[in-house]
Amino acid sequence: MGTSEQSYGTGVFFVFLATIGWSLSGVFVRIMPGLDGWQLNCWRGYWMAVALMVYLVAVYGRGAYRKFLDIPRVALIASALFFALGSTLYVSSLTMVSTATVSVIGATSPLFAALLSPWVTGEKPGFEAWIAAGLALLGVGVIAWDGLEAGRSTLGLILSICVPMAFAGQTLALRKYRNVDMVPAICLGGIMSFFIAGILGFTAGHAGGGFDVGLREVLLLAAMATLQLAIPLVLYIKGAHSVPAVTLTLIAMLDAVINPMWPWIFVGEKPGEAAFLGGAIIVGAVLISVFGRKLYNSRTAAAELNAIEKPA
Repeated sequence: MGTSEQSYGTGVFFVFLATIGWSLSGVFVRIMPGLDGWQLNCWRGYWMAVALMVYLVAVYGRGAYRKFLDIPRVALIASALFFALGSTLYVSSLTMVSTATVSVIGATSPLFAALLSPWVTGEKPGFEAWIAAGLALLGVGVIAWDGLEAGRSTLGLILSICVPMAFAGQTLALRKYRNVDMVPAICLGGIMSFFIAGILGFTAGHAGGGFDVGLREVLLLAAMATLQLAIPLVLYIKGAHSVPAVTLTLIAMLDAVINPMWPWIFVGEKPGEAAFLGGAIIVGAVLISVFGRKLYNSRTAAAELNAIEKPA
């Protein structure tokens, strides 16, 4: 196995581990039923930023702060905003349209990544990437079909569309600046999310806004932020070093497959048939993207080698 293939495989493995971490969101939300989205986002963002700062200090020591300066200013601010706005708009959209509607629209992130990657990262998605992106959207649609509703809120639909755009933008930024450690940008995004969600929490009627959370919940949110956000995001950033943007977003779609599995494992809440069917379609889409790209790279390398070895 060549170095590039091993690097690609390692990147795919990192992103898969990140997706497992993200899928734990439902588990944590279930044990904090008294909190709304603003409270969750507020303290989750805060503790994620703290956890990422601990990571940066552990890796770079006293030079950790310089890593914020190593990232081009536009990339630093844009990546942080993509994270903060994506989190905020996700919560906002859930107050206007159903979770299923948000999930289906959210599955368009690979399509946005495919459309923009030629201009942002210089990567031109192959035919298999478009097929995989379409299948992933179909798979999520099958899972969420029963919960879909006629969108009565135009604003809610607009906000929902902005969520996958933000995730695709985040992924494209990580991929474009893959030679720089982008963890500081996500750390800044967590701080932004803390203040944005905390302030918007006042609109939900909390006396203390999104900041109004009990000690028990604050500690649980610290665990959630570390296990479900900080560690997975570090892994996702590492994966972006060797995995194209479209494949990154497609592997992340496995969240919709893994998330319902945790309640089944721990409390016996078996997913419906639609979850299994849609999950199988999404897994198929990811396999097409991952191995289709690998096959393409292998054929390209073989063609280049033949061209070099071909006698004049």
